[in-house]
Amino acid sequence: MLDLDPADAIVAALWREATTSRASVTQLLRGYFRQVELKPRQQKRIKQLLHRVLASRARIDAALEDAAPAGIVESLEGAVRVLTSRVLDGGLSPAEAKRTLTWIDWERVANFESRLARIDDPLRRVEILGSLPRPLARRIVERFGNEADALATALTGDAPRTIRVNTLQCSVEACMASLERDGIKVRRTEMAMASLEVLGPSQLFRTWAFRHGWFELQDEASQLVAELVAPPPGGIVVDACAGAGGKTLAIAAAMTGRGTLVALDVSASRLEELRRRAKRAGVRNLRVFRIRADAWTDEVEALLARADRVLIDAPCSGIGSLRRNPDMRDRLFADEREVERLQAIQIDLCTRVASRLAPKARMIYATCTVLPDENQRVVERVLATEPTLDVVRVAEIFGSERASKFTDASGTFLETFPHRHPCDGFFAGVFRKRQVDSAADVMATEGSIGGATESADGAEGVE
Repeated sequence: MLDLDPADAIVAALWREATTSRASVTQLLRGYFRQVELKPRQQKRIKQLLHRVLASRARIDAALEDAAPAGIVESLEGAVRVLTSRVLDGGLSPAEAKRTLTWIDWERVANFESRLARIDDPLRRVEILGSLPRPLARRIVERFGNEADALATALTGDAPRTIRVNTLQCSVEACMASLERDGIKVRRTEMAMASLEVLGPSQLFRTWAFRHGWFELQDEASQLVAELVAPPPGGIVVDACAGAGGKTLAIAAAMTGRGTLVALDVSASRLEELRRRAKRAGVRNLRVFRIRADAWTDEVEALLARADRVLIDAPCSGIGSLRRNPDMRDRLFADEREVERLQAIQIDLCTRVASRLAPKARMIYATCTVLPDENQRVVERVLATEPTLDVVRVAEIFGSERASKFTDASGTFLETFPHRHPCDGFFAGVFRKRQVDSAADVMATEGSIGGATESADGAEGVE
């Protein structure tokens, strides 16, 4: 048994559990912190260390293969991996590590990054930098080219901790003041309208503001997706894949208590969590429906046909939020056909919703992945299948200056990337159903696919 720093010893034990248990790392940490009373700073350190070790497995193994006796890396325990991770990241000097364990060349571990940078094969570099399965590393190299190393590295780093102020209950300024009274430092972020970044360790969920529904923990890019819904006053908005309701609650705040907000999901437990959160947030205009994945009830069909906005936060590979879920690496791309399976689900959801939209209603398609196969390729397939849809550029909704911070060069789609933006990787596109009044209009619509069109209410459509 190695003589480890107490936090390192805790992380080594949690690492063993994480690699043998079916529970997620979030569930493991939550359970551990319920059992053991720790200060916020201690909790933060343990969480960061565990995430880092789990997110850097390939990097840790490669460094150990270069610095430990041949053939033993597979059998090394979590304690050795924790030490290696800390030396790689500069949090522990080679001399300090050597006092704990002498038979590893810790100087070689500390200098591993320079040798990694000299690997000529970009695919191998990305595999190691991001601890990514080869099929995913290949897709990232193909999509990002010279930026692939930076993205892979960012996917193993620390995600910013951001909250969305619930403007149903308070102003952003009032929430900031309340948190600061509780000793929590926050600052305004640059992209989402009601977003605050939490600075330093804190027990957010024990604050007066949280108990009174003044904020929700939510990534800034996720908040931007909810803002894209832009609900009209008194309208009907459907969140077709609501889950536990992060974006649902953000939309509710934008609706200011007016109109009807409908949340759909296949999971009873997620919807129950949404109901609980909605009650704390003071949401009064919410209707919740549990649905089947392959069919909707007549009541849900009727709501979709009357909706002004439908958000499809589609099931996806989740690569954009990988640093928040480091254990996902074990599940990602176990089957190389996984992206194709997800793409089929995404296209089916979009085409089913699009076929039910009323004229001038909008559909917002979103994912938390960075892969074109789940983003732009899905859009292309849906537009080819549903020719009465026009693309509404994000720049039209947010304004060109604001949108330029988080859209593609044309301002058409929302795109964020962890190595470029202070948030997770997200994609979103907005589509409007065109009014079709006659057979001649249908023929004209079908002939317009492949070029820009003009929508019924004057917004420019984009291929």
